[in-house]
Amino acid sequence: MIYQVKKTCVHYFDGLIPWLEQVADSRKHRHYSIGAIVQSGISLFLFREDSRNALNNDRKEKVFRDNYENVFGLELAHMDTVDDVFRMLVPAELENVKKDMVSTLIGQRALESGRYRGGYLVAIDGTGVVSYDHPHCECCLRKTSKKGTTTYFHHVLEAKLITPSGMSLSIGSEWINNGGKTEFDKQDCEREAFKRLAQKIKDQYPRLAVIIVADGLYPWEGFFQICKQNRWNYIVTLQDKSLKSLQEEIQWEKRFRTEQQRQVFRVKNKKQVLLHYHWLKGLLYHGHQVNWVECVEETKNAAGEVIKKQRFVHLSDLETDGDHCVGISDSGRLRQKIENEGFNAQKNHGYNLEHKFSRNDFTAMKNYYQCLQIAHIINQLVVLSRRIVCLLEQDTKLTVKYLYKRMIALLLEVALDTGELENQISRRFQVRLI
Repeated sequence: MIYQVKKTCVHYFDGLIPWLEQVADSRKHRHYSIGAIVQSGISLFLFREDSRNALNNDRKEKVFRDNYENVFGLELAHMDTVDDVFRMLVPAELENVKKDMVSTLIGQRALESGRYRGGYLVAIDGTGVVSYDHPHCECCLRKTSKKGTTTYFHHVLEAKLITPSGMSLSIGSEWINNGGKTEFDKQDCEREAFKRLAQKIKDQYPRLAVIIVADGLYPWEGFFQICKQNRWNYIVTLQDKSLKSLQEEIQWEKRFRTEQQRQVFRVKNKKQVLLHYHWLKGLLYHGHQVNWVECVEETKNAAGEVIKKQRFVHLSDLETDGDHCVGISDSGRLRQKIENEGFNAQKNHGYNLEHKFSRNDFTAMKNYYQCLQIAHIINQLVVLSRRIVCLLEQDTKLTVKYLYKRMIALLLEVALDTGELENQISRRFQVRLI
């Protein structure tokens, strides 16, 4: 595992340490380099530690510190020092590092197989990070329950590049601020944050072919206009109660375009799945031409009885016909990757997203969040490499969590053979993704 982490960093991000050393440093007294500080913050999540104290406990062992320095070429800083620096560090500096990483992956065509009709699928969604029973800072969102209890919290809007193989790579983050409102309204706040996030993505990836994939919050005139201005395509979920005038047109058109239908059979988890597709082209909504795709999925048991039925509806500006309706629907349903492989993995699978790594400082909180996103990018490339996937397939009871547990145990107890470590990266090698 530790060799695979090292190989992944060298193969994909040979410039990572130089990027970290170029982060703007405003300190007057420097015991550790800024690269060592940021790498230590990234390692907190790279090793899936529960807290700053957990990594500090590992750091007490000399063999761990020596192994760490041999792998990364930098000192492991005390996490209290890291926290002090993160309170001063401008979060945009770490976002630029993340941007360089994603741009490198795109330039290397490492994500090419995940493209759909020439564009990269970028899912947009918001999630909660931390909550308090008292005001944390002036940017806190707040919500009062019917019983009069006020909760203060921070939400962030994420843009993640998603792939069918299971990747969910952060390419942009925008914190949802209260904006002077006394109550938190997800719809208003998230939409306003999307405007800022869209501008940030366009500035950082001006020529990137993007297909925005979003949930039922986003079919609104402003969203369509932003995508048009940025020359982005989109596939967005349409809820039954959204866009009333468009819904009426859809129901009217469905009566006369019954020929625009298709059925597809699949086998999923050893069960037969029948998918009914229906599509409509050239619908108008406030001057924007949209296409509508409906998918009704029926899962059957061995006896041919329907045991589960689901319905998915999407709007898109991509050309739609009998061939493309399946791809549009499948790509729209990939939005769940940002929730499962994205937020759920970061909250419940070792990254501890909702933990208060810096309890009192919002700037430090943002910097820890960016370190988490950087570490998550690296770890996904490790776990989805053919070498690790084959290892997991050979032993069905082996888990990713256990592999990371063994890796930490190795770093704590066994001095790495520096000659073998150097040999692993000096000779020609490949890191292939599934």
